[in-house]
Amino acid sequence: MKYKVIEQAVPSDVVKYLQYYTNEAMCKTKNHQGSVRENGSGVYWGGICMASSLPLATDEENKKLFNIYTSNFMYNIITEYIKEPYLFNDQIVVKDKNVNMTFNPHCDNDLGPFPGDKSLLTINCMIVLDDFTDKNGTIEVLDNDKWIKLYPKTGDIVLIEGNVFHRSSPNTTDIPRRAYLCIYSNKSIGKDFKSGFYYQKFTKQIR
Repeated sequence: MKYKVIEQAVPSDVVKYLQYYTNEAMCKTKNHQGSVRENGSGVYWGGICMASSLPLATDEENKKLFNIYTSNFMYNIITEYIKEPYLFNDQIVVKDKNVNMTFNPHCDNDLGPFPGDKSLLTINCMIVLDDFTDKNGTIEVLDNDKWIKLYPKTGDIVLIEGNVFHRSSPNTTDIPRRAYLCIYSNKSIGKDFKSGFYYQKFTKQIR
């Protein structure tokens, strides 16, 4: 599996909450772009890494997002591909017409703590919160030297392995294109990476 779209994989109440909260979180960080933050990449940027431990959010907001990141429905999805997964990072990405949110071709593992480690398997599970189109910056993956456009719908999850090149263009519409990204790995890799990412084992929850 290099990449895959799992259709309608996210419970509707989770989609509804994430549609609301991704907007709220971006509003919280809007005036902090470029400033230092306590964890994650160590700086506030156009998206939000370590979104479920956002210093600008309330404890309740962070807990609710972390509960989604570590939910049993996400566990059931990721363990189809990583038998014993670990947490690494979760991100909010909101493409807005007023923000030049372009992602040039890249593979996620090259940006992580162990670039070139072929034994490292990471999978980005992108929860789609708005239908992806050509106009709002849909995602493309490189498959056998050919770029393939994906058009996931609201409630789908796009899985992309960490060594797969992908890219996306800016949103040219007046409506934000929202996504919540849950990244898992087959190793505990986040503890000493930059300012600190998740590194604990992902297990089923009893809540």
